[in-house]
Amino acid sequence: MSRILLTKTRRDLRRRLPQFAAIAVTVLVGVMLFVASYDAYRNLSASYGSTYERLNFADLTVTGEAPEKTAEAARTAEGVDGVTTRTEAQVPLRIDDNKLLGRVTGMPGDGQPAVNQIDVTSGKGLDADSPNGVVVEQHAADTFGLSPGDQLRGFDGADWRTLTIRGVADSPEYLWPARNRQEVLADPHSFAVVFAPEKTAQALAGPNAPTQTLVHLTDQARDAGAEDGVADRMRAAGAVDIMAREDHPSDATLRQDLKGLEQLAVGFPALFLSAAAIAAYVLITRLVLSERKVIATFLASGASRGVVVRHYLGHGLIAGTLGAVLGVVLGTVATSGVTRAYTSALGIPDTVVEQRPMVIVIGLLFGLVVGLVGGLAPALSASRAAPAEAMRGDVGTLRPPGPWSRALARTRKIPVIARLALRELTRSKRRTLATMTGTFLALVLILVSAGMITSMRSMMNVQFDDVQRQDATVNVGPKAPDLKKDLADVRGVTEVERVTTVPTTVSAGSHSYSTSVTGFRSGTSMHGFRGDGGGDKNLPARGVLAGKALADRLQVAVGDTIIVHSSEGQQRVRLAGLVDEPLGTSLYGTHDTVRKITGVAGNAYQLRFADGLDGDQRQEVRTTATSLDGVVAYTDEQALQRQLDQFLSLFWIFIGVMLILGGVMALTVIYVTMTVNVAERTSELATLRAAGVSLRRVAGILAVENLTATLLAVPLGLAAGTFGAWQALQSFNSDMFSMELSLGFWTLLSATLAVIAASLLSQIPMARVVQRLDIAKVVRERAQ
Repeated sequence: MSRILLTKTRRDLRRRLPQFAAIAVTVLVGVMLFVASYDAYRNLSASYGSTYERLNFADLTVTGEAPEKTAEAARTAEGVDGVTTRTEAQVPLRIDDNKLLGRVTGMPGDGQPAVNQIDVTSGKGLDADSPNGVVVEQHAADTFGLSPGDQLRGFDGADWRTLTIRGVADSPEYLWPARNRQEVLADPHSFAVVFAPEKTAQALAGPNAPTQTLVHLTDQARDAGAEDGVADRMRAAGAVDIMAREDHPSDATLRQDLKGLEQLAVGFPALFLSAAAIAAYVLITRLVLSERKVIATFLASGASRGVVVRHYLGHGLIAGTLGAVLGVVLGTVATSGVTRAYTSALGIPDTVVEQRPMVIVIGLLFGLVVGLVGGLAPALSASRAAPAEAMRGDVGTLRPPGPWSRALARTRKIPVIARLALRELTRSKRRTLATMTGTFLALVLILVSAGMITSMRSMMNVQFDDVQRQDATVNVGPKAPDLKKDLADVRGVTEVERVTTVPTTVSAGSHSYSTSVTGFRSGTSMHGFRGDGGGDKNLPARGVLAGKALADRLQVAVGDTIIVHSSEGQQRVRLAGLVDEPLGTSLYGTHDTVRKITGVAGNAYQLRFADGLDGDQRQEVRTTATSLDGVVAYTDEQALQRQLDQFLSLFWIFIGVMLILGGVMALTVIYVTMTVNVAERTSELATLRAAGVSLRRVAGILAVENLTATLLAVPLGLAAGTFGAWQALQSFNSDMFSMELSLGFWTLLSATLAVIAASLLSQIPMARVVQRLDIAKVVRERAQ
């Protein structure tokens, strides 16, 4: 009996090879995506962790008015592995013809600090005997083409000081070169980090330069969550802003990207595996129904019901296991490529590539589960068949027509082909439901992928059209003359407005948040303020507006009082309203309000350009503007969009692949369902052909039936896909990014047309099957 069933299994697989192959390929894609993306996600996290551990990345970064006291409080806390104090400040830099607002970080002149070390990749490190020798962070060196021996200049408040580059280094603080959480995406030519001997950093930063305290914990203390206890001790000693590692701009940006990748690494493979299970169920169910006499013969010959169950269950397990094994192999190979491509694109110093046995085991189990889910129900159904009833064949399965079939029979206005096709929707509810489910899953995958693309594009349009309306920002020094007229005279500039931007720390109770406050004139045309909940807001005469995420970070509401800390001290100010902005969480007020809070007035200008300026013309504006006396930095807003595209480069590729595979999945599931549809109805189709019905009309009946089932699933698929896209976007939202779902009519229409096109393509092999029907053979088999 075992040899007979094994021979029959081989014959079944050979006769339905395209359908079983389609199921195996769908499982392969799902498992491959899971193994490659999930392992890559874990590898990327391990790569960051390796760099952080090797260079002692700070667990806490603290600023306050008493750095010595806060440092001492940290040193005496349990679980602290290292403490470093340093000067860090924004300093105007000149690199060749570029003026920018850079960052100077103080370090020991004769070695590495205990916390936040750097890895010199070319040249030499700092030397106490070379006070004007500095080390440049790797991203800035790449942007400006800097190498050891080159020179740059830093402004110390009175004059430009020449600095010589001794080396180029990677830093755990700038794996992603973010200035702060509000500017995680910036013009690369507007930001650079320079590491200098501590005394040089103090000279460049000036007497009021902030001093930071950096704290590194032991692994055991970190695992035990000791950060809060250490932070409380430092806050009691005078700390104002305490930033945990996960809140650091660079780490938070990369973790945000990883968070989205983690969601995709589980969600998309699950859709493919679900589709494979449905296809396996349809195929094996129809196989069981078409072999009722064979099953009855086995049971009448003494075969146990368990043998029958294992036989048909084996069909699904073979397809699922084969696809899973191949998927694990290909996914394992792809893991290394995906990991290295990501770390290379972002310039991550360490690349950790590991193959995790548990991920491979889970991938294989996915294939087994697909086979079990798809084959179990039809296998059990086969074992429960009564031999006598099954031997009667199709006669035993005939049932009187239902209300739907009777209503169609009485309808004369609908063509016969359409009536025959529509009748089949209720004659085989399982087949109809399977076709609808395949369409449903395909729409979900397509809309989740397309929705994320369109929503991110919409986010960029909102940010750079409705919120940041300026084309460029020019920062000036504290002693600079009024440059509004000079900037307005630059060719290509159509509007100039003076603004004030000051880095600050905002606090309320025990909560604090590092951000910036920007002052505009009332009725500014350079910035739009989108209200939280809709509509536009105006700048309040008193108080400030803030990004809506600030309310959650500080646990405050509109009308509450918050404390704004700046270099001039601290001021209490009313939170007058919340704004909804895609990028960052900043504060906004009028010029007068910001001057009262910070003591700073008009340290920047924002520019609007004439329409249609090309890249060369924009560069000419940059060159002319930066040549003016008093200008210390220039930012081109168009470069922010390019930076965002770079940040999302791997994401775009991943989503694009998912979009293509969504169409393939729809084609696969619908193909399996429809070819099985033809296979199980050979007698009926042969009868129609023998009666003289043309191939075109027979194919038309099948096409109308299947297209109708596809269209019935479209509304549910569109609704579920829209919800899935919204849910996927939530994994990216934070105080740094805020995205709203944007699925327009054309996106929904395109997704619908895609699944309809997949359904139409599947008619081609189905028509060929009908064309090759051997009518005489079918009649002989039916007479047996």
